[in-house]
Amino acid sequence: MLAGGLWLSAHTLAQWPGGSERTLAQCVPADALMERGQLDRDPSQPLSISALHVTSLPGEPVVAENQVVVTRGDQRLETDQLTYDPERGVIDLPVLSTYTDAWIAIQAQSATLNMDESKGEFEVVDYRINGAQGAGHARHVALLNERQAKLNVFDFTTCDPTDPDWQLIADDVNLDLERSVGTARGARLMFKDIPLFYLPYFSFPLSDERKSGFLYPRFGVSSADGLDLSIPYYWNLAPNYDMTLTPRWIQDRGMMLGTEFRFLSAQQSGQAVFNLLPSDNKTDTNRYFASIDYQNRLADQWSLTAQLNRVSDAQYFLDLGGGLDASAIQYMPSDVQLRGRGQHWSLSITGDFFQVLDERIPAQSEPYRRLPRVLFSIDQPLGRMLGSSVRFSADNELVYFQRDEGITGSRLDLFPTITAAHQQPGGFFEAQAGVRITQYHLQETSNDRPSRTTPVVSLDGGLVFERSLDTETVQTLEPRVYYLYVPFENQANLPLFDTAPLTFGFSELFHSNRFAGADRQGDANQVTLGLSSSTLNTRSGHEALNIQLGQTFYFKDRRVQLPGQSLAQTNRSDFVMEASWSPAKSMAMQAGLQWDTENRDLNMGYAGVHYRGQAGLQSAVVYRFREDLLDQMDARFRYPLSERLNLIGRSVYSFQDSQSLELLAGIEYESCCWAVRLTAREYIRDREATKQTAVFFELHLKGLGSLGRQPYPLFR
Repeated sequence: MLAGGLWLSAHTLAQWPGGSERTLAQCVPADALMERGQLDRDPSQPLSISALHVTSLPGEPVVAENQVVVTRGDQRLETDQLTYDPERGVIDLPVLSTYTDAWIAIQAQSATLNMDESKGEFEVVDYRINGAQGAGHARHVALLNERQAKLNVFDFTTCDPTDPDWQLIADDVNLDLERSVGTARGARLMFKDIPLFYLPYFSFPLSDERKSGFLYPRFGVSSADGLDLSIPYYWNLAPNYDMTLTPRWIQDRGMMLGTEFRFLSAQQSGQAVFNLLPSDNKTDTNRYFASIDYQNRLADQWSLTAQLNRVSDAQYFLDLGGGLDASAIQYMPSDVQLRGRGQHWSLSITGDFFQVLDERIPAQSEPYRRLPRVLFSIDQPLGRMLGSSVRFSADNELVYFQRDEGITGSRLDLFPTITAAHQQPGGFFEAQAGVRITQYHLQETSNDRPSRTTPVVSLDGGLVFERSLDTETVQTLEPRVYYLYVPFENQANLPLFDTAPLTFGFSELFHSNRFAGADRQGDANQVTLGLSSSTLNTRSGHEALNIQLGQTFYFKDRRVQLPGQSLAQTNRSDFVMEASWSPAKSMAMQAGLQWDTENRDLNMGYAGVHYRGQAGLQSAVVYRFREDLLDQMDARFRYPLSERLNLIGRSVYSFQDSQSLELLAGIEYESCCWAVRLTAREYIRDREATKQTAVFFELHLKGLGSLGRQPYPLFR
């Protein structure tokens, strides 16, 4: 059976190629839909009949005429003429009648109804399902009970039923209102009077509840692999777990099977994915991808998570997962983690490892496996002293590093600190003193137990000035001074397991170490000056403007460096600026730079403008620069030509390579009950600058499903 459930298609439809999730047009406004109610079918309830004229003779059926209304529980019947036989509990309706209950509304030319048994026969019917957009017609409807109905010569649509753009037409249909499932025989799907397909047996949803069945096929065409066709089958195994099987045929590669299993319970949830392409026609190898994502809430303060990933080869995502982002994946991580947390402590025990996908990375440069990694942190208040709050904290780590080549071993890193902080509305001051103790136990080296003990002292203070620009707008000015002292200790004998320079930015100016990881503790005798300013709307909380400026000044050269780095002899860091401006809720602008003030050179910069207007108009232009690495412009837009028709486009250009990295253009149309999108994309698929073109098509029949292959969202 074929099914296109709203549980899937509503998500698919919301992710427009040209926009983020948004409310979609509907043929029947949401506030005009009848909500699904609760069944109320107690046979002991009285049957109420009201009319302008009622004839009731002993031993004869009751005849009611003119504005007749019959009610019992959730059932209601309106007509201008009826005959009621109390002995049989049967109502005959020879004229136009309207019947409604908690789940369905029916208008019929004539009908016979047994309200005691919730049965009925209706002729020449218009119907609407409560709580859903679905409606249609039928020549004959039989209510078998309060939960099931059978229809002959039936049609169904979520369009205006008087003039539908698409219809599901069938000879015989069974409706299971309790399960919200319809099954049809001799089914035909018509779009603009064009038959899309015919099926002898067809299953479709009556609401947004999940159901088993085939989902609509997805297809696309690319210059690299030809036609790409997928036909997913959704298997609703139970209310809390399900599975999707996706046979996929790639013209130049062969047959592939994708499997996704999901489950959810009160304490745990998870998802397992396994995709297999046996004997790829292009590579003559078996290709696969496997992934497990698992979460378990063991207790109130304890949890267990696992994210395990494995792929058959380094080119898998390039060939079968597609796109520029996939080509940039160097490592695929996996980890298992046990976490616990108390009022003043936290503990995590982790095992993590990486699969290397970049074949150019030598074995001696691959990331280490950390099996295990134990993190234990303490943050304990000690009370107040001289008007300041005092606390003891400690960040402790024990790791065992494994790798096939190079030095391996364990590292214990202890970093206890005492902090005294004084804070008031106009500013703050914080003094911190600690000692970092790092001990190694190594293999494959003559010096198997190197260590380091380094004191770390910092002073941090700032002021907060405010002024009112008007009755609702406040501007702040926040100068900040941060002093850091760490004496030099020669660390050249220490290994490098997981340490690298911090990504430079405004927040990193106020960090106690210029390295990420415990293998190096940078020496420091320096002061950082920072200045921040914000403009805030006190009523809405909207931040119209935010600017952050900062620079570090060094009193001594930084002698601790990574291998290959020279002694840092500059007396100041790069100047850092980060700014965001939102003159209106529809527009946001960001900019940032890292400027070498001594050499008068730009090391890093970015600038971007994002606009979201009315009627779905969206645009964004972003420029990114990093010296010797990146020099790119990214522009994208979604432009409504009319209320229903939109143009979309994107261009990513590399000035460094003097070529376009990605071009995308498309058109999308949406009515109240269907939508169609057609996009063409040319992009760089790998580091060798191989270009690939692809065409994506999607036809969405709202309430039934999507036909085609969905492109990635243009705006997230």
